[in-house]
Amino acid sequence: MKEKAQFPKWKIGMLFIWTLIIATFPASGEELFPLKKELHSYESSFADLQINGPTNLCLVAGGVLGTFSAGGETGDVYEWTVSRVPSGEVLEQKSSGQLETYKFYFSEVGNYNVNLRVRRGTDADFYVEDKPVQVQKGPDLALLPDYLLCAGSSTLLTAIDPNTPNLSDYTITWYSLNDVGERVEIGRGNEFETYSAGYHIVELYQTNPDGSQSCLINGSTFVGPPIDFQIIPSSTQICEGETIEIGLDTPLSGEWFIQKDYTGVRKSLGNGFDIELESDELSGPGLYLVTFQTYSEDFPDCLSERIIGFELLEAPKVTPTILSQPNDCSIDNGSFQLTFDTEIDAFYIPELNIIEGPRSAGEQVNYSSLPAQVYSVVLEKNGCQTTTLVALDNLNPPTEFNPSYSYENESCSPTGVFDGITTIDFGTTVANSEYRVLSQFKGEVESGTIPTSGQVQINIPNGNYLLELKVGGCTYPIQDFKIENAPQVNFTVPLDLNICETFQLDPETDQNLNFTLTYPDGSEKSIQSGESFLIEDEGAYSIYGESNDPSSNLCPKTINFNATYSSSISFAPVLTVEKCFDPIKYTIDLEGIELEEASIRWLNDEGKIVGRSGEFYPSSIGFYSLLVQPKSSGYCPVQPVGFEVVAPITNVPMDLEATKICPDPGLGLITLETDEDEVTDIEWVFYDSLNNRTELTEFDGLLEIESSQAGSYEAIAYNKLGCEIGRGIIEVELSELTTPPTVEDSYAWCSIENNTIPAIDPGEFESYFWYFEDELVSTASTFKPEELGDYRLDVITEDGCMFSKEFSTYDACNFNVVYPNAMILGNPDKDFRIILSEGVSQAELFILNRQGALIHHDLANEIPVNSPILNWDGKVNGKDIPEGTYVVVLLLRNDEFGFEDKVTSSLLVLQ
Repeated sequence: MKEKAQFPKWKIGMLFIWTLIIATFPASGEELFPLKKELHSYESSFADLQINGPTNLCLVAGGVLGTFSAGGETGDVYEWTVSRVPSGEVLEQKSSGQLETYKFYFSEVGNYNVNLRVRRGTDADFYVEDKPVQVQKGPDLALLPDYLLCAGSSTLLTAIDPNTPNLSDYTITWYSLNDVGERVEIGRGNEFETYSAGYHIVELYQTNPDGSQSCLINGSTFVGPPIDFQIIPSSTQICEGETIEIGLDTPLSGEWFIQKDYTGVRKSLGNGFDIELESDELSGPGLYLVTFQTYSEDFPDCLSERIIGFELLEAPKVTPTILSQPNDCSIDNGSFQLTFDTEIDAFYIPELNIIEGPRSAGEQVNYSSLPAQVYSVVLEKNGCQTTTLVALDNLNPPTEFNPSYSYENESCSPTGVFDGITTIDFGTTVANSEYRVLSQFKGEVESGTIPTSGQVQINIPNGNYLLELKVGGCTYPIQDFKIENAPQVNFTVPLDLNICETFQLDPETDQNLNFTLTYPDGSEKSIQSGESFLIEDEGAYSIYGESNDPSSNLCPKTINFNATYSSSISFAPVLTVEKCFDPIKYTIDLEGIELEEASIRWLNDEGKIVGRSGEFYPSSIGFYSLLVQPKSSGYCPVQPVGFEVVAPITNVPMDLEATKICPDPGLGLITLETDEDEVTDIEWVFYDSLNNRTELTEFDGLLEIESSQAGSYEAIAYNKLGCEIGRGIIEVELSELTTPPTVEDSYAWCSIENNTIPAIDPGEFESYFWYFEDELVSTASTFKPEELGDYRLDVITEDGCMFSKEFSTYDACNFNVVYPNAMILGNPDKDFRIILSEGVSQAELFILNRQGALIHHDLANEIPVNSPILNWDGKVNGKDIPEGTYVVVLLLRNDEFGFEDKVTSSLLVLQ
């Protein structure tokens, strides 16, 4: 026996979970798997027939879904009837083999009766049970399917109407979802104020005076900004001395803010598509929060905001102390001491080929016997690396050469900024000379050999540097210098675009600038601040910005970016049902981009957001629309696609008709009429007189089958998901009317009008079909052929059985007469005889002599067809008649057909 899953009796109110999942959660577009798992955990297994389900339900949001199960065996057919008490009004009646679990949506407070009737085989009343159900008024839900979260504001979520009586009797708990989809409690009470975007789940139940729980309700909502975007940082951690770049996954311009920790003051960083922050712009190690806000024309009073955090890690630090400078190039007696200000994981000094392990704060290490030069102390801690420079100069520097040094700051170039220039000039030729340029935090940034001419120029960006110069291995005095920055105009554009047909590019700046855009084909266009470029082609672009104020001393700036072209996206809502009797679900047929790259909005008929994901569970039937935009580009010129949610078809008509099983060919015919557009498969089952069940797999999918055995035949209809949507049964009996029609093989036909040939009467039948050479000529109960030829009679009995009989007609009024015109007396083989064809019932013979006297007379009333009759040997009174010629008169009659014919001829008699 196969067990069927049932709901346990103890869980009251849990049956409404699915209603709330349909009414609230699916509107936000995704299915909460934890809720689904919780629902499934209520199931257990029983085989005995019994109604299992709630006896008390709470009406919430206009209705409550009651779920009832019955148990039983495979092949059982369940009929559920819900009626009002005490009126007995039937609200719904359903029958199906798949309805072991039955769901009914109660929409009014009151008392009801749930009746279960189970058919096993052909026993229609194998099991009958009634279960009373009381539906009482539950709380009025106030939770919406979607809430907007505006910048700088919180959103207040309310579970049930605050005016609900006995509100204190409800226990209400709020949850969010962690990264693995598990519920995490975030608050209690009817109201919950949230600053966080994402799914919010509420669970509530009522505590009865006896301490029991009822009206368990689970619902959910989505909280989010009007515009979908995410902040994308180049890293979540940077070290002191490093830079972080922060942008968006969508080309949006807006205002950026930064604050240290959660209590720091938020500072605006200006508007733009992205930002870049250097560690020295921040106020020391710690957690920083970056906020981006942008405006939407559809929701002008609600700024979209996202916040992301990153951590500035403290760089490891060391304090160098010069213990002694070397005397000169001939004596390596310099020394220095390192005092570690912080713990470090490792450090190394490349000039000394020293690599050391961890050090604790306060530890010291000395290095001696050192020549004059710059030493780089590289420290590492927690993935951060920094460099501290130690410069040892000769007390007595070399005097062979007297090089000069000059420094030029950064300067404007035609497209941006030229690096600064450091120039070394010995004033004479030199050999075996080299240089290094080093930067605090970064170490060596430039190095090379000085040409024999004694002159070299080094291009280097802004910053503080040490210049080390060696000739013949001897270090000249170490130079400390600074390259000043050349300020540029300030503007931003997105660096990567995925344009959808067109994209309006608005360079973001707060300065008075002129922009020139170079297109992939080399053409150019210029605009002023506040104006826009139209991007229509993919390829490499270059935008050049310069100040309109000559006195600003700002250098121009060039930004290169790429645009990839995507044809306009297309999308459509698709009704997607994956399991039998699941809630209505829509997915998206999307072309042009991946679903993960799309911003999705499901809207109700009022234009309010009711879902944001690739799956949508409508809360009710009605009109909705779907709007999809790509995240990685500007908004595409698309229109919302409207659609109507209608109630699913869960039941189709099953109209069965059957004939009785006829003797010939021993088969009956069963015909099913149903909704062929909804039905994709049909199964047939046979039950004999002993209630034995046989699946008739050879008839799968057929609307018409032949039956060879008496018994009950059941048709089961399924939709494309294999869900049963209809079932019907009909009894097939053996026909007791087995007498075929009474029809001869041939019948007379007469060309004589007004003949008395009777019509053919085959007997009593329901209908008649007379065919002449395969053409229907009559449907009367009797038939008189009008032509010579082959006929067929088909008759149908009251049981619907058909019998067929073929027959032919012969011309009874155009018969053939054969007789001799001479005879030889005494020769029996040459006597007188007559042969007649069919149609003559009486023949009378007269023989006359020349004088007209009658000499012979004979009469035949039984006329065999084509056999000799009226034989005469030529004797009269026992004596042969004389030779000569005689007259023969033959009268032919058929009283039944109403005709008489006379034939006269001569007869020669010979000896």
